[in-house]
Amino acid sequence: MTMILRPDFEHTACDFCGNSQTEILFEGPDRLLNRPGRFRVVRCTYCGLLRQDPRPTKHTIQFYYPPEYEPFSIAIDDENSWLVRLDRRYGMIKRRRAVEQCCPGGRLLDVGCATGNFLYEMKRSGRWQVEGVEPNPEAARYAKERFGLIIHVGDLTTVNLPEKSYDVITMWDVFEHLHEPMTNLKIIKRLLKPGGWFIFSIPNIESWERKIFGKYWLGWELPRHLYFPSKQMMETMLHNVGIKLYKWKCIGGAYQSFLFSLRFWLEGVFGRNAFTHSIIFLSRTLPIRFLFSPFFWIITRLNRASIIAGFANVDFDR
Repeated sequence: MTMILRPDFEHTACDFCGNSQTEILFEGPDRLLNRPGRFRVVRCTYCGLLRQDPRPTKHTIQFYYPPEYEPFSIAIDDENSWLVRLDRRYGMIKRRRAVEQCCPGGRLLDVGCATGNFLYEMKRSGRWQVEGVEPNPEAARYAKERFGLIIHVGDLTTVNLPEKSYDVITMWDVFEHLHEPMTNLKIIKRLLKPGGWFIFSIPNIESWERKIFGKYWLGWELPRHLYFPSKQMMETMLHNVGIKLYKWKCIGGAYQSFLFSLRFWLEGVFGRNAFTHSIIFLSRTLPIRFLFSPFFWIITRLNRASIIAGFANVDFDR
């Protein structure tokens, strides 16, 4: 893997409508990993799609995905803390159950599978034949060696996969990272079997958390997040390639995302000090989490959590 010492940046037109005219919304740093630079979120003046511009190029953005990036996590069973194991396992089970409400089994492709924890959850159920696509070679290697998974190194625009072969394609917290979202949607349409499902999650622009924290909201995650479609815009993008959105549903992770947004706000307003560290530490304790659990249960049920999942089916009437 080539070491990128300095990323390159590019200005691009909107991937959906092709318009280059934008309105600047705000600028901010890399709040998650504190890598250098300031980054800008803009709105397309023609279709309204939010995006990062300028953005790191596809060939140098790996600078912002170091080994400590959270999705490159170890196997759940290898976690030292039983509480972390329980929390992560529960999250994977919820995803599996959400998928199986649409399709009880078959051939599944997870795009942006990272170290393979979701694929392993699907594999161990015994109902799925699974494969993954992952651009990070080290994460892909871990998934292959630790779980014995079939992983295609690259992205949907570079790997060679058979058309109309998958019952389900999943994309968890990945769509917003794509340099070419429309091209990826067209490929997904080609890869799915008739009646196949595309199940994905994206940052929820309509979440209460975004309205509360503004530019400190986790969902922006600059500079790794490149596009920020609203639910309505995402439905339009899917419809454009012949995929029909059937429902939206928040399926978990509300409290964890809140903790990140809270941390970014505290550090942005008060700085990194003992006060902010103590508030974040207290927020992670079980009593505090239990105290606020009814609120996060409500916002999840109302589809106002920070991450929302879409369930879409190939529309062969087009």
